[in-house]
This record gives sequence, C-alpha cells and structure tokens, in this order.
Amino acid sequence: MGILVISYDAVGDKVFEAMAGDREKYPNAARFRDSAFYRGGVKTVFLSNTYPVHTSIATGRLPKDHGIISNLLPPKQSGERPWAQMAKLIKRKTIWDAAREKNLTTAAMLWPVTNGAKIDYHMPEVHPEKGQSMLLRSLLYGSFFFQTAALLKHGKKLLKALKGIADGTALPSLDDFTAAVTRDMLKKRKPDLVLVHLIGYDTMFHFAGAKGTEAIMKNMDDNLGMLLDSWGDDTVILFSDHSQLEVIENIDLDAIYGKAVYEQAGGCAFLNSKTDALEEQPWFERYLSPDEMDESGYADKPVLGIAAKQGYAFVEGKKYLGNHGYPLDYPNYNVFYGVKGKNFPPDKEQPWLKNRITDVTAIIAKELSLDMDIL
Repeated sequence: MGILVISYDAVGDKVFEAMAGDREKYPNAARFRDSAFYRGGVKTVFLSNTYPVHTSIATGRLPKDHGIISNLLPPKQSGERPWAQMAKLIKRKTIWDAAREKNLTTAAMLWPVTNGAKIDYHMPEVHPEKGQSMLLRSLLYGSFFFQTAALLKHGKKLLKALKGIADGTALPSLDDFTAAVTRDMLKKRKPDLVLVHLIGYDTMFHFAGAKGTEAIMKNMDDNLGMLLDSWGDDTVILFSDHSQLEVIENIDLDAIYGKAVYEQAGGCAFLNSKTDALEEQPWFERYLSPDEMDESGYADKPVLGIAAKQGYAFVEGKKYLGNHGYPLDYPNYNVFYGVKGKNFPPDKEQPWLKNRITDVTAIIAKELSLDMDIL
C-alpha cells in the first residue's frame, strides 16, 4: 500500500471548502472531500512560510527542531540570500529517509528542501543563485535520467512556467508540468511514498491577490483529478501548508531601519534591536510571544520578533497583493488536510490526531510503519 501526498500551497481551509462545495466548477475537490476524512481549522507551524512548514511535515517536528526556520539562508558577503533548499540542512530524520530504511521506494516533485536528498524519482524545487543554471542544478541534485525523460516530453510546459515565475503570469503551466510528470511516473511505476508540491495558487495570490486566484483554481481541480485517477485506490493525503492574506501595503523595514533589521518574512519580521516609536507605526500589530519565538527557532538568536497588522506585510523591494508568515491566531489563517483511504472513512473520527499540520506526518508514518519521532 502506498501514499500519495499532495501539497496545495497557500490554500486556506475556507478556500478549499468553498471549492469542494461547488461540485459543478470543482468536481474533483468535491469528490475528494466526499470520500476523505477531512479536517479544517488546522493549525500550521510558525513561522508559517513554505520551507519551514514543508520541512515540519517531512520530519514531524517544529522549525526549532529541524533547523529550517526560514525560506532563505543568511546573506552571503555579496548580500545575496540563497534559498534553504539543500536536504543536508535538515537536522531531523525525514519521511523519505525513514522510508528508505524500510526499503520503500520514494518520489518527490518540487517538494521544498530536497536538493540532494536520496529519493528514487526526484524532481527538486530549485532556486539557482546568481550565475547558476536552474536546469543543471536540478539534474545535479535530483534524479538525472528521470528528469531528462520528463524534460524531453514536457519541456514546453516548463518553459512557459519559468516565464510565469518571472512575471506572475502563466503559472498554471508549472503545476501542469509537475502533475504531468507525476502522472507519467505513476503509469510506469508506483512508489510507496509520493510527494507532490503544487505552487500555482501561492504565486498567483502573491501577484494578484485573492481575486487573481480564480483563474488557477480550475487548473488546481483538474490536476487533482488527474493525480487521483493515476493513483487508484491507495491512500491520498491532500493538505495546505499555510493560508495567505491580502496585502494593502508592503513595508520595507530595511528602507526604514537599515541594519537594525535581521529578517523580513511577510507577516512577521525580526529586528536586531528595538527601534524608537515602533509601537506607534500603523503597520505594527504586536511583539511575537516567547512561545512563537521558541517554535519558530528564532529564540536562539539575539533578535526581537514583531507581527504586521493584517493588510500589511514586511518585504524587501517587492509589491505583493498577498502574503503569509503571519502568527497563527490571525483570522482566516487556518489550513486543512484530508485523507482518502480504507483506514480513514469520512464518517469515522480519528481521536489520536491533534488537529495540527504535523498530523500529516503522523498519518504517513502510521500507514507505512515508519520509525519517526513525531510531536
């Protein structure tokens, strides 16, 4: 028995529930919801950004434990901030490592923080640094022959997608590419654990806000249907890593406070020192609590954490209409997961689950009998 795990990046629980409630427009979300054990109102982990959350799902641990506390690494001498994408940065055992211990086969499609991971069928999510080739880096840190075959067959979709990443258009093409490569793989072989990361909704929300996501939601539903049909009757987990909130104004703290800023992370930021009149700023909501600082992994650093008021986001040199990284108590900021499988009928409660996103890890570990140290 295998498990297909699908990440709907940035799709909050209310968004997915609205999709599943519209059977005519989103038939695949509806059929999944009907046949799955479902939980909305789920808490993700803090800091609520893509790389920390996906690594928490990969390990079943908090960011302070697994070490991926940000999407980005500290700046290099040049000022460039590389992405935290190398699997060797993860400090805890991952589900793909635990599966390998049991001689199970694994696959990962654009799953964050997997560059260089020992995964059988692997197309990593790659963010090249200045002067690097995305294609060469992907071939180097993923499965060379598997990716080469995928590029030869679906390269046009990828080229269109790369343009979309640059200017915020044509983003359905990247998810189309990911889903098509996954479908082809599943037709030829069936790994025991398959991880798929669909990112179009997240990127479209950043560029165009909530209204701009309507164009990609039908695409999300189509790709979900294709993956469900390719997988068959074995277990499927569909989840979201974080929600996303609309932004009225982007605040660049670097431009205001300069070297006093340690990191800007969307809904939160970290400062090297307290600045004058911080509480009087229109974008200031509150200081992060000791528990939030601890969970995020920033308690070990000499920084002060602050949260942006809803409608504001802390970013350097970008103009987003939507963002994440907010504290978990903000309204409309919960996530969801659903499990379709013989051990998870829709009408049966699962009291052992904790209504937290690391439940996804616990379900994977239980279904595949993996040796994992989960919260």
